[in-house]
Amino acid sequence: MRNINTRMPPLAVLPLSLLLASCATPDVAPPSASLLSAETLAVQAANPHIAANWWSAMNDPVLDKLVSVALARSPRLTMADAKLRAARASSDSVASSDGLRVNGSASFTRERSSEYGNNPPAYRGIYTNLETLGLDISYRFDFWGKTRAQLAAARGQARATELEADDARQWLAWAVSSQYLEWRAAQHALQLLREDLSQAEALLQNSQTRSKHGLAAPEELAQLQAQLAESRERLARASQREAQASHALAALTAQAQTSLAQLPDAPLPQWQLDSSQYSTAMLGQRADIQAARERVEAASATMRAARADFYPDLRIGSLAALSSAELSNLLDPGARLLRFAPALTLPIFSNGELNARLSGRTADYEQAVAQYNQTLLAAIQETADRSSQLHNLNQAESQAQAAQAARHEAARVLQARLQSGLVSRSQWLAENRRYTQARLTTLETRAQRLQAQAALLRALGSQRAAS
Repeated sequence: MRNINTRMPPLAVLPLSLLLASCATPDVAPPSASLLSAETLAVQAANPHIAANWWSAMNDPVLDKLVSVALARSPRLTMADAKLRAARASSDSVASSDGLRVNGSASFTRERSSEYGNNPPAYRGIYTNLETLGLDISYRFDFWGKTRAQLAAARGQARATELEADDARQWLAWAVSSQYLEWRAAQHALQLLREDLSQAEALLQNSQTRSKHGLAAPEELAQLQAQLAESRERLARASQREAQASHALAALTAQAQTSLAQLPDAPLPQWQLDSSQYSTAMLGQRADIQAARERVEAASATMRAARADFYPDLRIGSLAALSSAELSNLLDPGARLLRFAPALTLPIFSNGELNARLSGRTADYEQAVAQYNQTLLAAIQETADRSSQLHNLNQAESQAQAAQAARHEAARVLQARLQSGLVSRSQWLAENRRYTQARLTTLETRAQRLQAQAALLRALGSQRAAS
């Protein structure tokens, strides 16, 4: 059997070697930035995942409706969806830049030549027609992977934009939930502060009556007057707090203030999270972290594309057409017009343009890496803060409930002793007011705990909602 020599002949290698040697040379240092290891920082995809509609666990139909309205109407999400469509269109545009292109053409030209031109006398001052039908076929080769890298970058940017759009939805759901809890807490706080104001007024009236009979010291009356003024001031601030929460909720849900005023009253949700089940190890599902990582990969692909600019670019063009001065001869074989035009672009000297472009893309990559690292570290800190906050608020709420129960028992005992004539009315009124203030403390601590739970789930991220 005859041996077949598959090696490329030296004369064939020589042109390719000269071609590559004559290209411009990259003179840019590789990137120095490096990604933080998510595994080293104990960050991974969580199992089980946090549900995309985590707020529905509060079992509050009003909140569910408000979140749905916000997700449907928010201008923020409209902008995010528009950015996503633009990113996908850009990716499709890059994907179409290589490969085969076929364009059809048809033209008709009628021309009168000048009587004083350089044409032969027989062709001066006459009208001529030219009809043309043709196909223009071209093909661009991607030998060095430039277009593949550009496509990877465009798709990575599109994926990052999609993740950021999902993060915007999750942020909006959290913002609505947080403001809703603030609004409900402010409403209930107003009720308790009105009770506190009535009790402060009753205490002052009782003291004024006792003062007329010389049974109350002047400083006692002054203290109760100051307490009444403080109670009125707290009530005014609570009214402003409720109004601000209502305004924020209306803005987030893109609806009129009157729509919120028509919503039925509701208690704070009975919603309890086991904080021991949540930790920074679940951060792998955060959309903004995933988006930052996608932008790093996209920047890396863009850097590869910039490096491919230093290599030759080969295009092949061809034209197959029919051209005739007479329409009757247009389809005749003699009217054929054929053209084959391969073209090679070789960057030899670019006056630093290619290196500047590669340097810029390298800087973009390092910036994307730094942004990813910053996003990851900020997410870890935020989650740790929210987790410790929730732990402390759980303890504070338990203490507040115990204090409220103690005040309730003390008020009950004093009421019984009042009926027996063993304590004064002012003592009973003062204890009732302390019980009301204990209820207010419990309410505020509980509202803070509910908001901390929502903030923790927001910090951890959740499964991606269907776009």
